[in-house]
Amino acid sequence: MKRYSLLIISISCIIIYLFFNSGKGIVSIEKRDIASGISFDIDKNGPVNEYNVAASVYTFIKPDEISSVVLEGIAKNIPDTRSNRENISSKEFFLGLQKVFIFSEDMAADGFNASVDILLANQELNDSAWVVICKGKALDMLKFKTVDFPTASDHINGMIQSAQQQNFMSVNYKIIDMHVRVNSEGRNLIVPYLDIINNNITITGLAVFKKDKMVLQIPMEEARYLNFLRENKVKGMLTIQNDSHHYISSYGVVKRKVRCEKINGKYKFNIDLEFTGKIVNNTMYMDLMGNTKTLEAYSHELEEETKKKCYKFLNKMQNEYKVDCLELGRDAAATFGRNPQTDWDDVVCKADIVVNVVVKVDNIGRGQFLYQKDKTQK
Repeated sequence: MKRYSLLIISISCIIIYLFFNSGKGIVSIEKRDIASGISFDIDKNGPVNEYNVAASVYTFIKPDEISSVVLEGIAKNIPDTRSNRENISSKEFFLGLQKVFIFSEDMAADGFNASVDILLANQELNDSAWVVICKGKALDMLKFKTVDFPTASDHINGMIQSAQQQNFMSVNYKIIDMHVRVNSEGRNLIVPYLDIINNNITITGLAVFKKDKMVLQIPMEEARYLNFLRENKVKGMLTIQNDSHHYISSYGVVKRKVRCEKINGKYKFNIDLEFTGKIVNNTMYMDLMGNTKTLEAYSHELEEETKKKCYKFLNKMQNEYKVDCLELGRDAAATFGRNPQTDWDDVVCKADIVVNVVVKVDNIGRGQFLYQKDKTQK
């Protein structure tokens, strides 16, 4: 009997809720500007900075057909861009389903503080939307027409999601990640850097920040090893190549552990990386299938080659970039205590960093399909 009473009470509550929340509180989808993405640009040529914050919104004119328009708001501060944007719209603006925030490089270099504050103060914000930096104007990328989606924002959303399958890319590029990393000791924000190449929106690397300001852009070839050293449980490809016809590639997951020591006042970091994967292409080793020694030799060679490329990036990070791209300062602060006055970028760039790489091949595929050349061929 108690069970039925609870059921009746629950149904009554739902009916009361629907009754009091129906009517004028409901706005049809045709009367809303539903944002799919937001772009942030800045013009610093005048005495006061001018901001252009644009929204790509869905339009529902015909049944079963979705298109989009871009609404721009230009003002001397970010809040007023919202008011000015409403001056050209005939619909109520809704900011809860946006998929991506696109910042121009100039805007990112100027700083995120004002943008983060107004976004996170909005209770309707989708804080799992992606944050990306683009070359040139963010508005141009927001307006870019794609053939697969109604808006460029939808395309970028799918692109960032699928990018996690390659190049050891992370999932930590969301607006909430930006807030956490900008305000946390020993952490630096890193997000995808986009450009339009050959009429395609392309991830060309990673944008690196100190606090809320972008300080450098790292090309994708380097970014692969930055991710390899920085992230845990990410996927990607490692390749050894001798020439155009002789190479071997493995695809897998890398696990990362960091140990921090302090010796005579100097920090030392040990980064242990374990790459476990399968061979996806092999034109280098002819007896890989049936010879365990050959497999061991390949694993060792890949360990040494990967370690060499990791140290190459570390050397550049410590001596040229001078930014803790790997968030090692967080590990040091967790081990030896937090101190907001410590410049962890400087500490990490002067520290000893040791990289250990272990490669485990757990799958060599269905077989090897190389044609043996006739010995008479040259």
